[in-house]
Amino acid sequence: MFAIAAAAIILINRPHMPWTRRAILIAALLGGAALESAIDLCFTNVLVLLTLILALAGETYYESMQSGWHRWSEALWTMVKTPGRWIWLLLETSKRTRGAAGMPPAINKVARTVWIVLPGLAVTLFFAAILWSGNAIFAQLAAQWTDALRDWILSLNISFWRCGFWAFVAWLSLPLLLPSPAPGKDRIWTKELPRLPELVSTGTARLQAAVTLALLNALFCCVNTIDVIYLWARQARALPAGVGYSAFVHEGVASLIVATVFSAILLAGMFHQSVPVSSWMPLRLLGLLWIAQNLLLLAGVFLRVKLYVDAFDLTVTRVNLIFFLILVAIGFLLLAIHVFRQRTLGWLLYTNVLATFFLFYVVQFLDTERFVAQYNVSLFLNSHETSNLDVGYLQTLGPPAYDSLQKVAPYLSTVEASTVLSYLESRASEASLQLHSTPWKSLQLRQLHFQQKLISEVHP
Repeated sequence: MFAIAAAAIILINRPHMPWTRRAILIAALLGGAALESAIDLCFTNVLVLLTLILALAGETYYESMQSGWHRWSEALWTMVKTPGRWIWLLLETSKRTRGAAGMPPAINKVARTVWIVLPGLAVTLFFAAILWSGNAIFAQLAAQWTDALRDWILSLNISFWRCGFWAFVAWLSLPLLLPSPAPGKDRIWTKELPRLPELVSTGTARLQAAVTLALLNALFCCVNTIDVIYLWARQARALPAGVGYSAFVHEGVASLIVATVFSAILLAGMFHQSVPVSSWMPLRLLGLLWIAQNLLLLAGVFLRVKLYVDAFDLTVTRVNLIFFLILVAIGFLLLAIHVFRQRTLGWLLYTNVLATFFLFYVVQFLDTERFVAQYNVSLFLNSHETSNLDVGYLQTLGPPAYDSLQKVAPYLSTVEASTVLSYLESRASEASLQLHSTPWKSLQLRQLHFQQKLISEVHP
């Protein structure tokens, strides 16, 4: 509801502005994300909504600027400097109370009253603090008044999170209601990044980069060949002495990911040298070859994660790791376009930010917890004689795992089955109480569906 209200405030300010395809797409995506917030609110959903609101504000309030990153970053910068702009707004309001005829009479009277009373109130509180220690009776009365005021404030049911939420609303509302004017020149972050300085001659820089990429290609070719022989072909018996299959498959995943990320950073920097160096065809071919090697290395990481999941079940963290690997692979494909088409570094950063956003947008709609529970239960039922099921972890997944726990309970040992049934019984009782006491604003449709289904099956 807040996201839709914010979007409505923005759209009211563009009655005579033409609807561009970019603005229509942003508004449509915002509507879908707002609907998802009623189904299952999560951090990803909130982040996506905030990003889309800022993007829509940028397309509306900064139409005079270059489309895309220039407009969106200006809307973001306007929100970042909001605390300072609130101070500016209060000072501006105080100035206008001294005879500004353009203000509405009601606002003018309220502002003038506050401006008249505020200095006297501040001075009175200052002397009250001094007299507090000089008059015992006055101190007692003041303490009673303070306690009464404190009790009244506590009776308002004000919590830290509620105050934080409304502070966030105030932070977000000022850029939407009173955006700062568009800058007369480009910001530092919207200017095209300068290419790296030429420290050596063009020929030397070309050969340095080519030798570096040739050596790295040789190194990665060696590692990928090892993976092809021992990982993809599953030649476990042929492993060298002292290297266990579990260590080869399951360990080192983090290091391989770090290697690919640093590879992308090095490539981006290498092809941000002067045009005569970065456009040299042998260097571009070596760069594309190293990108292919990194993609093959990423494929090996994917397989390692798959084998690890087969041995130790799937978790939400491992699903998020897979999403991250997909994002890294997309980044390398964009890097290949950057190298082959000689795009700018700003284009590379911009497209990677867009890829990250769209991945977040898709992920917010996925019920990852339910998928993890169903996958683990399916894997256990298909090979329960050779695999174990972490029932305790499934219970931590909450309502999305209720169906899977009910499905697998008959195939568990007597002790585990009793634990699962007791857990579902207690969750059904808690869900029944929550449904009668939780206000509608706090309900999430996906969680509500699983709770109602559990209640109907456990307490028919």
